[in-house]
Amino acid sequence: MSEFNPLNILIVQEEAEKYANLIKERFPQKVANGEINLMLALNEVSLPDNVLDTHIIGTWPLFDELAQMPDLQWVMTFSSGVDHWEKWGKLPSHVPLVHLPGGSGIPVAEFTIGLMLNLTKKYNEMWDNQKVNKYDRIQGGELYGKTLGIIGLGGIGREIAKRAKAFDMHVIGTEIRIMDIPCVDEVYLNNQFEKVLQMSDFVVLSCPETSETLGMMNEDRFKMMKKTAYFINCARGSLVIKEALIKALEEGWIAGAANDTHWIKKPLPSYLPPDDELWNTKNLIITPHVSSWTDMYAQRFGAIFVENIARFINGEPLVSVAPGFAAPR
Repeated sequence: MSEFNPLNILIVQEEAEKYANLIKERFPQKVANGEINLMLALNEVSLPDNVLDTHIIGTWPLFDELAQMPDLQWVMTFSSGVDHWEKWGKLPSHVPLVHLPGGSGIPVAEFTIGLMLNLTKKYNEMWDNQKVNKYDRIQGGELYGKTLGIIGLGGIGREIAKRAKAFDMHVIGTEIRIMDIPCVDEVYLNNQFEKVLQMSDFVVLSCPETSETLGMMNEDRFKMMKKTAYFINCARGSLVIKEALIKALEEGWIAGAANDTHWIKKPLPSYLPPDDELWNTKNLIITPHVSSWTDMYAQRFGAIFVENIARFINGEPLVSVAPGFAAPR
């Protein structure tokens, strides 16, 4: 049983109420009698006055107060990746960080297939024509028989591969070692990703930000792609040199692109200001970092959050602690 009574749980997320309701459903009596005290905030600028009394946190944004909590026991990040926590570097060394690897796999995979269809079928062009009452029969392409190159066959990449196979695509990709992966026809090592670029009709980034992947898509890499190929980034904006992407599109090195992740990190998860030159780049679909954000997001991440709250109360080990962060006390 937890030594804290009440157990102060802070939730910082624009859908904080959804996470709170999941906790109330799992622990109705403890919430009702005050054994669990829920503190909710929409973002890092609306934290409650007693925030330093927190024992458990579920959050998307990072905030400096987190590093000043004397009784903080563990934190859950409502994201699959933890690279932003690694770069922030202020989480106390004794505090475990829980995440949900692959938790965004299904929505990002669906979103990616949607972008591939949009790029191929030209839905956005037809929508633009509809707004000005223009009837223009635009010829599209097909996904059937095309080669999809997935840079990073982790949880998200594998979900993309599974859906691509439903369109009879030829799926190739990169992994840390050669292995058999369902729905993937050919697996290459991470350091062979240039081969994947050269062979693919669609290139999808599905890898984390590391020292090896930072800025990996530069001018040389875009020039390796087919002129008829499409590029999709739902991973991290930092993996792509923005000026190289613009040049590749403006000069026709590739046929088109879709970008869901951007280079400015405030506000999180990423941001593209209205005066950015990317908005006017041709053959580019821009989406506002929403590939993983669906009506199932809070339910999916909340399930592991609530499970770990139960484990903490019962004195059991936490599950899904991010590698490289503290083990549970």
